Amino acid sequence: MDHSERYLGIEALRELAGLLGCIPRLAEDLEDAVIGRARSHARSTRRRSRTSDQPLPFDVEAAEVRDNLRASLAGWVRLVCEQRGLAYSGPRSTAGLARWLRRNLIAVAMTRGVESAPADIRSVVVAAERVMCPPPRRLTLDATSIEAVRRLRLNTFGIITLAKEMGGPFRTVTVRRLQTLRDAGKVVPVPGPWAPSWPEQFVVGEVLDAHLAHPARRRKTEM
Repeated sequence: MDHSERYLGIEALRELAGLLGCIPRLAEDLEDAVIGRARSHARSTRRRSRTSDQPLPFDVEAAEVRDNLRASLAGWVRLVCEQRGLAYSGPRSTAGLARWLRRNLIAVAMTRGVESAPADIRSVVVAAERVMCPPPRRLTLDATSIEAVRRLRLNTFGIITLAKEMGGPFRTVTVRRLQTLRDAGKVVPVPGPWAPSWPEQFVVGEVLDAHLAHPARRRKTEM
C-alpha cells in the first residue's frame, strides 16, 4: 500500500483545520446546553405539571447534536488510526478527538477514504451551531393563540425568546428591559412552590403590556 499518497488537498486541509479548531469551544457550549447551564435557544422538552412550566434541565436536541458530533470525529480518528497504524491515546472527549485530528492533519490527508471528512465534519458543526444560535423566526398567532400565550408563565429567557419570535415592538424585550420593568414595579414575578434554585417566572401578558405601556428611554444622540 502506498502511504505517501495524499487524499486531501491544501484547501481541504485548511477548511478541516478551521473546523476542528472551533470544535472544542462548541463542544463545551453544547455540553452546557444539554445539562441546562447555557441559555440555549434550542427547543427543550418541558415538564407538564400543575405547579410549573419549567423546562427540564436536559436539552434533547442539543444532546443529539452533541452525540452526532462526537460520533463523526470518533469515526475519522478510528479510520486514520487503522490505516496509518497509529494508537490513539488522547482524551475520549469531543474536544480531545478534534485536537488529535488537528495535530495529525498530515496523517489524516494520507488516509484513504478521508475525502469526505471535511464535508461530514462541516455538516455536524453547522448543525451544532444552528442549535446554539438558530435563525430568528416570526410567530403568526390568531386571537385564541395570543390569549393562550398571554397566560403562559415563563422565566426571563423564555419570555425574551418568545418576544423576539413575535417581532415588532416586542423585539426590544431584553434581560435589562425586563429587569427595569421589575425594578419600577411594573411587573412582578409569579409566586409559586417551585424550588429556590429555579428561575423566577412572569406572566407573559403582564410583561408585554408593561413593555408597551412604559416606553424605554432612548439614548441621546448627537445632533
